[in-house]
Amino acid sequence: MFKKLCGESTLRNVVVVTNMWGEVDPWVGDAREAELMNDELFFKPVLDKGARMARHNNTIASAENIIRLVLDNHPLPLRIQVELVNERKDISETGAGEELNVELNAQLRKYQEEIRILKEELEWAMGDKDEETRRELEYESRRIQEEVERVKKDAERFATDYRREKERLETRLVEVESMAREEADRVAAQYQQQIDGLRNSLKTDAAASEKDKALSLDKIGDLSKKRDHVRTNPYKLGVLSMIEAMLDGYIPL
Repeated sequence: MFKKLCGESTLRNVVVVTNMWGEVDPWVGDAREAELMNDELFFKPVLDKGARMARHNNTIASAENIIRLVLDNHPLPLRIQVELVNERKDISETGAGEELNVELNAQLRKYQEEIRILKEELEWAMGDKDEETRRELEYESRRIQEEVERVKKDAERFATDYRREKERLETRLVEVESMAREEADRVAAQYQQQIDGLRNSLKTDAAASEKDKALSLDKIGDLSKKRDHVRTNPYKLGVLSMIEAMLDGYIPL
């Protein structure tokens, strides 16, 4: 499921962190880590695609080391993001959704086969007039049918929760984009005020030396570039402001 969510191209940005090393003898921990790294059922397929493993020893040093491992990562979209946004797939059509459906469908097939066998046994018991066995089979049949209904409801709830969460995220995205644009406009206006101030000084300060005028013109050019960059890249600035607002408690996480 994790591989389907991330996609193979993004696995090189993944760090698998193990913890609770103080709870086991070092040799036991080493053996378990080796199993996680080399067993196909665990993290070997992810590590083969460039992911790394790190230990967190409940210390600041080990935490900082983990952070260093991801600091230089080049951000990449997850596979499920590409599928949902770029390819406009429904969640059930994504790799992760299909993986989940595989598991749910396998459960359903298993229960349906059990129900089929129970029906055959029930018919046999009824023909044999075995009342006790018939009651047991009927009870078991009802139990399995309830499990089938539960699995179906889980799948329906998954789809409903996805749609609700998608709507919530789309609303948040609009808010973030608006916040980014407002912040960009505010910062661009501040740069423009500084530019206007420097230009006014150049006009009114006749005694300014040629060197000072050249420095002022260089500063105006630099501020103009920053202003234009903010206007053409508002999202980057807005995200930083959004994070600050989240940390300050203005936006619920």
